[in-house]
Amino acid sequence: MNTLRHALRQLLRTPGFSLIVILSLALGIGANTIVFSWIDTILLRPLPGVRHGEDIVALLPTIDGNQVGGHTISLPDIQAYDEMDTVFAGVIGSQITPANVRIGDRHPWLFGQIVTGNFFEVLGVQALPDLGRVLHRNDTTSPGGNPVLVLSEATWRSQFGADPAIVGREIELNQHPFTIVGVVPANFRGTMSGLTADFWAPVTMHREVANFGSLETRTDRWLHSQARLQPGVSIDQARAAVTVRGQQLAETYPENRRHGAVPLPMWQTPYGGQAVFLPALRVLAVVGLVILLLVTANVANLLVARATARQQETAIRLAVGAGRRHLVQQWLTESLLYAVLGGAVGLLVTVWGASFFAIFLPESPLPAGYEFAITGRVLGVTLALSLLTGVVFGLAPALLAIGTSVLEALKAGGRTGSMSGRSHRLRNALVIGEVALALVLLAGAALCIRGSQQARQIDPGFDPSGVLVSGLRIGMNGYDEERGLVFYQQLRERLAATPGVEAVGLASWFPLGFEGGPSIGITVPGYTPTENENMAVPYAIISAGYLEAMRIPLRAGRDFTDLDDGEHPLVMIVNEALAERYWPGQDAVGRKVQTWRGEATVVGVTPTGRYRSLNEPAQPFLYFADRQGVADLNLGIALRTTGGDPRQLLPTLRQAVAALDPNVELWATLPLSEYIEAAHLVNRVATTLLTGLGVIALLLASMGIYGVMAFMVGRRLPEFGIRLALGAAPKDVAGLVLRDGLRLVALGLLVGSVGAWAAGVGLASALPGVSSHDVSAMIGVALLLTGIALLACWLPARRAMRVDPIQTLQAQ
Repeated sequence: MNTLRHALRQLLRTPGFSLIVILSLALGIGANTIVFSWIDTILLRPLPGVRHGEDIVALLPTIDGNQVGGHTISLPDIQAYDEMDTVFAGVIGSQITPANVRIGDRHPWLFGQIVTGNFFEVLGVQALPDLGRVLHRNDTTSPGGNPVLVLSEATWRSQFGADPAIVGREIELNQHPFTIVGVVPANFRGTMSGLTADFWAPVTMHREVANFGSLETRTDRWLHSQARLQPGVSIDQARAAVTVRGQQLAETYPENRRHGAVPLPMWQTPYGGQAVFLPALRVLAVVGLVILLLVTANVANLLVARATARQQETAIRLAVGAGRRHLVQQWLTESLLYAVLGGAVGLLVTVWGASFFAIFLPESPLPAGYEFAITGRVLGVTLALSLLTGVVFGLAPALLAIGTSVLEALKAGGRTGSMSGRSHRLRNALVIGEVALALVLLAGAALCIRGSQQARQIDPGFDPSGVLVSGLRIGMNGYDEERGLVFYQQLRERLAATPGVEAVGLASWFPLGFEGGPSIGITVPGYTPTENENMAVPYAIISAGYLEAMRIPLRAGRDFTDLDDGEHPLVMIVNEALAERYWPGQDAVGRKVQTWRGEATVVGVTPTGRYRSLNEPAQPFLYFADRQGVADLNLGIALRTTGGDPRQLLPTLRQAVAALDPNVELWATLPLSEYIEAAHLVNRVATTLLTGLGVIALLLASMGIYGVMAFMVGRRLPEFGIRLALGAAPKDVAGLVLRDGLRLVALGLLVGSVGAWAAGVGLASALPGVSSHDVSAMIGVALLLTGIALLACWLPARRAMRVDPIQTLQAQ
């Protein structure tokens, strides 16, 4: 307690110094805690509101034992894996979908999940007290025969005014009556991490809610699946058991040949916020550590300077019998006090900064968002960082203190003591480290800025400017395939004849959004796959006019026409990556491809574009014609305007849809240029945060350089006075100071260049557009850092130039 009281007195004795130290630590600890709160929410707690969420694993499909990028499994396979009760406490299936709800005279679009009957049971989610129940297995007894809904608490409050009599109320969803049976707590957001579900409906109501999927067909793999591990079962044991079960299913059902499943931790799922933000979070975790090291070095520098200033005090303590162990305890106590106070302020920074993540999310039709909370785990990390940094930066002055020579320190106030020499060398080393770390961060920021610019220049294979996209879910309005084809054809013809519309096309999926597209397994006659080769190819269903609306050129062959219908042979358009893979150096037009629907003929070849991300390698892709029996009743429409803002076409689109069917509601309408902002999200997060942290690193390094040079000038004032008295010019004295400072900067740049190169390699592998060989960016950052360092050295150099030799010598 005496040591603590002394530490408090030291803190209050120098309030300015203490404030700088505490704020510096708050910055470093707060930045790391903010990043960890994001990691905690996005990766470690992807399923908030779920009981013992750490026991939930994702069940992902495989082909020939390899995970192939697919996300979904068929309902019969989910039910088969659910029978593995020695491994799993339950296996669930779900699929998220928008739905149009009629609430009085309002028709809002809500997002919900179609779920298996054991969904809430396996997840351990209960309804709110006095607000009904969750779905049970007996709610999935017959297709189309279980029209019940469970609402989220947020939807109950926002859409239904927190009506206490909500249970038993009937509403209209997609023009079908449903009865609300319960409300679940707001902290449960569903099983698609990063998305918030408004309601949950039984899987047997899939036609009424989403109008897609099958309950019996094993080849219709449309449900995301999760499982709860039994107590004591590891994920490796579950993986082995699932592999065996998959092989059994493959032997029993021919359609499961080559297909299996693999359990993975939820943070490794290829869907949801984990997959989107994992690259950025990896970068930010490293950046946070670098900032913490930089702050620690800076604070250690400040404390070493103060230890030097208190050298005579330390010597007197030792002279009157104080033990060196007691001095170490004293210094560490002071350091830990600063660290704890810095951590407390850093926690306040975290409370404010954790929600900062939301500003990066672009406009999207999906209900994206996170609820960031300061959990016990986040508090634990804050405390651990505070104590660790306190010990680390407290060791430097403590070690200097116990190495003090009492005799030398008492001579002339210790100006020539050994501690001053050691502290000077230590402070030089710390400044070199600060410059090196600042260079790494600034280089990373520069590479991200250049990378973002380059990513904007990447050709995605289509032209997003001047295009309006909108979703149409006519299957939810009671349309079957025959009527749907007529509706879409009439809508396309009506819009194509409208002034201001250059081109119009339909598609089941638009590239570079948050929504992943489907894949289809193919067989190419004459091509022998290598062992475990992935023969699944992403695809989209499109209409005639889509390629024109998106300005996707044809390299060979022709576009789809309205004659490509169910009365004519199946055709497809492929990209150059697919053509080169299966028919290298040959003409792909006219080639045959076997699909689950039968044999299709290639009629056109497009350039290879970017489909799911900007930094994806060239991958095969194919298109089916919408009128050939593969019609999707949930098509989107792409309208290219003849000029101006594509939003000006929205009234035209609304009028055209209403003229055909006033009950059809547009969903998720926005310019294509904004829709594909999802592809730039990771770059924007990394660039913004790295730039901000790079500026902070530059300031910290400048402070460190200035502190060391100012300290050095203060110690050498007598020397400079003598030099000037003997005839040295002021500029020569300034040159000495500048040379010493630039020597430290040069050493820091040399050390930091290695780290900057490693950072460039890491960023290039994670972010689109970033090049690890961007020499101009590296040189620019080094020059910037050198310029700031020159300024930091020049201020002490000016003081050295203005030394009065007579006053300086009289003071000795």
